[in-house]
Amino acid sequence: MEKRIVLATHGKFSEGILTSMKMIFGEQTPIECITAYVESGVDYQELFRKTVAENDYGTTELVVLTDVLGGSVNNEFMKLLAEYPFHLVCGLNLALLLEVAVCPADMIAGQLPSIVERAREGVALCDDLVRGAATTAEEDNDF
Repeated sequence: MEKRIVLATHGKFSEGILTSMKMIFGEQTPIECITAYVESGVDYQELFRKTVAENDYGTTELVVLTDVLGGSVNNEFMKLLAEYPFHLVCGLNLALLLEVAVCPADMIAGQLPSIVERAREGVALCDDLVRGAATTAEEDNDF
């Protein structure tokens, strides 16, 4: 089994995050980018359909990563889930992309729930983390 990753985002976010991933991993994993709504006159709904329709599901797991839940890109791919057996994950961030990229193709379906959960855990309000650590240190020093 092989794995195909498609980053589908508003604008050029998909290209930017792929550039960041390549800084870490190099060119090891082929990943396709869809930069939606950048060019006028493009039927993006048809492009999204073509992207999932042309996948060989007998040999390749397709994972589509989108940027925003409820956004137009994600919504269009959600419509296609009833017709095609691909995996759709929204909330694209670098931690999520890195884990999806390194996960073996034959394990991706089973691992996606935990990959998504770890990516969620990586989103934090850091000033609260620092203030919380400082408060804990102060409490530890109170005798």
